[in-house]
Amino acid sequence: MEAITKAEETAQVKTLENTPAILQAMLAPLTNEHLDWKPSAERWSISEVLAHLEDVELRVTGLRARRIATEDNPLLESYDQIEEAAKGTYSGRDGREQLERFCRARQESLQWLKGLSPGDWQRTGRHPEVGLIRLEQIMNLWAFHDLGHIRQVAELVRAISFWDGIGSLQRYYSVNP
Repeated sequence: MEAITKAEETAQVKTLENTPAILQAMLAPLTNEHLDWKPSAERWSISEVLAHLEDVELRVTGLRARRIATEDNPLLESYDQIEEAAKGTYSGRDGREQLERFCRARQESLQWLKGLSPGDWQRTGRHPEVGLIRLEQIMNLWAFHDLGHIRQVAELVRAISFWDGIGSLQRYYSVNP
């Protein structure tokens, strides 16, 4: 990897910057009912995805990045999103409010990230399951995680907004919301 000169110039940070606008644009035409629609009991609604994104921003990836950058080789906590979902951590929240909360939390993260020095990206923490990890790995995971949930939300939007409307043309496509 090339030397990192400024955090705001990296693909990871640019992805993190773009995520809120992408989600806002995709979700603007949807109703609250759409945001709460679940394709099945075991799948997440858009509102739940947004609650998860805020949770990860504040308690997981964002917190891990801050701890690695400011502490000497911290022991990081495990996180199980399936367990959190089963506990209802993401349920029953207003989707629009969750989107706003996520966007605010992300803006705070971006402001903090832009203050990092190139050397900070090589700082390490210890994960109880995978061992030593660098901040650079957390940054890649953070962007990767965002893109996965953007794809998930896009698939839900496809199913909610357009699937029924393509009628007999459904034979050429599939949705997996």
